Amino acid sequence: MKTITFQNPICRGADPWMFLYNGYYYLCCTAGRRIALHRAKDPTKIHDPEHSESVIAYAPEEGHMFSKNLWSPEIHYFSPEDFGAEHAGWYMFVACDDGQNVHHRMYVLKSEDPHSPFAPYANPISGERYVPEKVVSPTDDSFNTGWCCGQTILRHGGKIYAMWVDEIGRQTEDFHQRNRIAELQNPYTACNTSILIRPTENWEMHGYGMGADGKIRPKVVEGGTAVYGDDGEVYIIYSGSGYWTKYYALGQLTLGGDPLVYEDWKKEKEPIFSMSDKVFGCGHASYFTDPAGDRFICYHAYLSPDRTGGRYVFLERYRIEDGKVIIGDGSGKPADPETIQTIAAFT
Repeated sequence: MKTITFQNPICRGADPWMFLYNGYYYLCCTAGRRIALHRAKDPTKIHDPEHSESVIAYAPEEGHMFSKNLWSPEIHYFSPEDFGAEHAGWYMFVACDDGQNVHHRMYVLKSEDPHSPFAPYANPISGERYVPEKVVSPTDDSFNTGWCCGQTILRHGGKIYAMWVDEIGRQTEDFHQRNRIAELQNPYTACNTSILIRPTENWEMHGYGMGADGKIRPKVVEGGTAVYGDDGEVYIIYSGSGYWTKYYALGQLTLGGDPLVYEDWKKEKEPIFSMSDKVFGCGHASYFTDPAGDRFICYHAYLSPDRTGGRYVFLERYRIEDGKVIIGDGSGKPADPETIQTIAAFT
């Protein structure tokens, strides 16, 4: 193990999913037509071809409902104890469509290598490469037929839950997103769905309304990711306001009972992490612990208030104190990009 110094951002990318496994940091991001999975022992060089390697994890053929707009990929491991030995392995959850946003749905693929995430991904039932299985619910047809994206995993009380984003009232005055949650029967079957987050706070409303193109933009709550405390606490850190605005920010829910009961989640009234005068639109994060035991958040943001230049990937430490997830120095703002930071890396 060695200590690496770095400055943000570490690379370009949107909706970053970073995790550690077997001596490497891994990263995948939202893509248009194919998803590359990168890995490196030094996470700050994960897009540097001299210090990293990559594999095309998902490259679907043209002409399918899952061929385009490959959003928010996440990779999770399920053990034989989770859903049985037949389902054990590494899985990629990703939302896709056929080029029409209204057809966006949730899909899942399984790594062709049973022992590693670093491989092409295939259908978890048929084994056909780059052909995902649609995630479905036998009890909620709105999940099967409605717009959705951003699936992720929450573990609590020996159960595994899926969380995702759906929408209500497309192109009406009530157009808004919700975060949903359901217990998983296996990696591609969800049951007992319920609502997790609705847009209720003023800070979540930026970007809502009629756009210059005459289309209504929704109230946005999305990108909810589970964060766990040392004593069994469960938090959801989610993104609020339009991702196309500089106001995109992170909010927090705290679990106080049953994950499927809306009232058992406490929502903070204000964002816990939002733009500074140099970094804008902070959101859609993943969380991991480095080899030295320090907790890190990996999020995306813009370097200009008008969003020119696209989104970049940032790393900062976080900690949990008195029931709050505290990112960086506790100011609720990103560190200045000129700040020298450190992270432990594998040798």
